[in-house]
Amino acid sequence: KQWYQRRVRAGKRLTKFQPLLPHSASYGIIPGDHAALKQLNPRHMIELLTLYEEHLRQSAAVVTEEQNNLTRNIKQTDTTVAQILAVTQKKHNVYTVWSNNIQSSVKEVNAHLVNMQKTVDGLVPLVNELNDLLPVDERMATFVQDDSPRESSNS
Repeated sequence: KQWYQRRVRAGKRLTKFQPLLPHSASYGIIPGDHAALKQLNPRHMIELLTLYEEHLRQSAAVVTEEQNNLTRNIKQTDTTVAQILAVTQKKHNVYTVWSNNIQSSVKEVNAHLVNMQKTVDGLVPLVNELNDLLPVDERMATFVQDDSPRESSNS
């Protein structure tokens, strides 16, 4: 790092110049700069370009490190999401089985209740018919089925 810092300080002392090439595409031909180009010290140019190269190399290393960190974090997140999805899918399958079992039980109970209602509906006329066959002094009161819902008396 000290070497790099010394190079940066040395680079700051270098004279600023542009363009480096007299026929640069972005600047066109600049008259009268040929003398300035001849005065440039090649050693200073090499030092400056070496500093730029080192800076670019270090920047590339930092970018590579950060990309690797991001890739590692993305992979960890992806693995975590996959695990959560697998657990959620298992729970969903278990709840689906439970739901189907409960639904089939409810259908079965409903079928039994419908059969009981049909049986009761068929028994009421039979009980009244049997009651009519009894002698008058042994007859019960006529049975009337009450289909209204009853409130529970657990108070």
